[in-house]
Amino acid sequence: MAIIHGKDIKILNSSSAALIAAAKSCTIHRHADAQEVASASDATSKHYIAGRKEWSIDLAHLISTAGVTLQEGQTYNIKVKVGNTATWTGTVLCVDCDIQATTGNLSTGSIKLLGNGPLNTSGT
Repeated sequence: MAIIHGKDIKILNSSSAALIAAAKSCTIHRHADAQEVASASDATSKHYIAGRKEWSIDLAHLISTAGVTLQEGQTYNIKVKVGNTATWTGTVLCVDCDIQATTGNLSTGSIKLLGNGPLNTSGT
């Protein structure tokens, strides 16, 4: 599983593309299933091919731009700046949102966003 530390994540309304929230850092988890393809005649070793891919994002600190908090079960569009030139985009489903403290527009807690479809990369 590849774990990438991104920065400058933007969470957008999935229907209107309006900015809902932003964060300065996140962790992106990427994973591909391994499918065994070894034949019965090759009994000494296993062979694999990549299967379906999945990805998710974990956030710890979130700044709400419109006083709106993320809701579990809702889909959002995301843009993540990775490094100096790469931007990754995709659609996510908010599956876990544990807010521990809120001060103004800053929320502290644990937010899990599950990738819904491909994670598109540009500039890499």
